[in-house]
Amino acid sequence: MFTKKIAALSLATFMISATAVTAYAGTLTDQSPSGNTEVIAHIDGVVPGNVSYKISIPDVVDFGTLVQPETQENSNKAVGYQVSLDEVTGLEADKQISVYVKDQNSTLDGNQNFYIANKANNNIQFMYNVFAVPQDNVQTNQPLNSIPYTKTAGYYLTVFENAGETLDGTLVINQAQLYGQSIADIAGDYSGYMVFYSTVENK
Repeated sequence: MFTKKIAALSLATFMISATAVTAYAGTLTDQSPSGNTEVIAHIDGVVPGNVSYKISIPDVVDFGTLVQPETQENSNKAVGYQVSLDEVTGLEADKQISVYVKDQNSTLDGNQNFYIANKANNNIQFMYNVFAVPQDNVQTNQPLNSIPYTKTAGYYLTVFENAGETLDGTLVINQAQLYGQSIADIAGDYSGYMVFYSTVENK
């Protein structure tokens, strides 16, 4: 297939050159026996072997309104999110598209958990967990941030190979973190960022 593309390019170059000579003919004479002709071509499209893909990630994942529990018992609130491979071309059979995720402020040698922070005072933070499974399966799975990640890209989230594949995941926040806090101090809007990273890797 690659050879055919090269052959087609060579033919196109020849045809363009012939046209150029015909349209912009120079003149060779006994007084000027040599001359120059520019050979030009144009290539459209993706370079052969390159992978092109489009992955959709959520714009916002909203926990809604958090409620301060009356006891220190776990009071988990869960919300789903989805990541999907919408388009892919040029992905070879021995390759895959790996997707990673981490908190905006996490580092390899630092705190690697996920947080939302008070927009008026980002020193007030609450941790949440990220799962790579739907909400129904959270109880039997560990969150991604239960063990440290070892790549700068973050936690391994999923792998895609074919267009249309999706990952349905879950974020879980334990509202027990709010227990005993002064509502006046912690009230307000909170936000944080999950940073997604994708790359083509060997299987």
